[in-house]
Amino acid sequence: MSVKRALLVLVLATALVAGACGAQDSSSGKDPESESSTTTSGDVGGTASNASFGDLKGDICGPGEFSVNPSEAGLGTDKLYIGVANDRSAEIRPGLNKVLYDSSVAFAGWCNELGGIGGLPIEIVDLDAGVFNVETAMTKACADVFAMVGGGLVQDALEFSGKAGSDFHECGMIDIPGFAVSVEKADSNGQVQPVPNPGGTVANTWYQDFTKLFPDEAAKWAVAWGQLPSLEVVKIKYDNAAASVPGMNNLGEVVYPPAGVTDWTPYAQRMIGTGAEALSFVGEVDNLNSFLLKAREQGWKGIPLLETNMYDQKLLDGGGPAAEGAVVRMGLHTLEEADKWPAIQQYIDINKKYQPGGELGALGIQSLSAWLLFATAANECGAKNKGVLDRTCILEQAAAVEEWTGGGLHSPQNPSESSEAVASSCNMLLVVKGGKFTRLYPKLGGEGDDVDGFHCPKDGVIKVTGDVGEGKVDPDRPI
Repeated sequence: MSVKRALLVLVLATALVAGACGAQDSSSGKDPESESSTTTSGDVGGTASNASFGDLKGDICGPGEFSVNPSEAGLGTDKLYIGVANDRSAEIRPGLNKVLYDSSVAFAGWCNELGGIGGLPIEIVDLDAGVFNVETAMTKACADVFAMVGGGLVQDALEFSGKAGSDFHECGMIDIPGFAVSVEKADSNGQVQPVPNPGGTVANTWYQDFTKLFPDEAAKWAVAWGQLPSLEVVKIKYDNAAASVPGMNNLGEVVYPPAGVTDWTPYAQRMIGTGAEALSFVGEVDNLNSFLLKAREQGWKGIPLLETNMYDQKLLDGGGPAAEGAVVRMGLHTLEEADKWPAIQQYIDINKKYQPGGELGALGIQSLSAWLLFATAANECGAKNKGVLDRTCILEQAAAVEEWTGGGLHSPQNPSESSEAVASSCNMLLVVKGGKFTRLYPKLGGEGDDVDGFHCPKDGVIKVTGDVGEGKVDPDRPI
């Protein structure tokens, strides 16, 4: 059990950059729509006259005469058989990344009611790996699907098994994932990410903004991380980002065993002993809550500076007063601001209609962005390829997109050539205030609001120094 626990913490904690893990408001029983405006104009359920999404141009789905390359079609040419990678059957974390699957089912329902993609209905193929069965999931993908879209595996490095029937490259699979965790996957070819998570670059915008808002705390910063190689990659990125910001000083680090800690008191004491007044935490939200509770008990009044994976109802519920004042960086529009961003409201509405009772959250938003990028690429491919969809054409069209917001779901990203992607500089900061996530910086329309409420400085991305590994690149694939 301890080995499995260590592996789970490893893969969860490395899914941090660019919103790789997200809030799941359904777990709190809250209805995000109840705190936002009414739905966007029209029936998002999918009448023929409302086949658009957000600010994307043209109809996303609808009737047509598209066909699929038979040699790549998977289970058949009558539909688009699309695999959704997920780990929701994981015994040690039931429902893990279920939000990816829910968002995918909802999109397929919406799109199919409109007529499918170029007349081809979408058939979701469940690629549930349960964390430890990646090879089995990939065997199914290689045999049954045309493409993988909108999903993600917490052990995605294992997609490259080296076996013809289960290796991502060996079977010529393509992927437009909801997220990528490992550098092996994130910097591989054969895939295009709508929200790239590259190994070689990292945004420091959130550290810049935090230092401006809290200069005294930023001058006394530390990091806590679980001692595993992939967690160290994230820690290296944090160190690099902090070191690049004048006024931000690294007072040291606290290393904890990722397989489980029964008493967080000594780790909290070590952090306090560094003199830190700001702390970044590499790990999952349950461990962060335990760490913060012990630190607050011992009088620590500093500010947690957290990644997007901590945008989670569990931080509010489990951390309680200990989480007050925590600052969280986001590259996505939030559920709390759905009244301001029609694409987020449309995401909520589509899910409520086509996957009622499903989960909502940041990963779901990224999954929907992946589906929209796939559909956009497929429409372009069909138009340029006499209606025939093939894998290379889909990748070429997706990789040709140099600016992407998923119709207004998130900050501007550059999916182009994802195997050589550069991180986005665009971020906003949230703060936990009164037990809720609230926008901190930039204020809408105020200083630092460069585009749609995100701060996007020209110097907001740096190169990562240190050994973070490299992507699995097949030199024989054109893209």
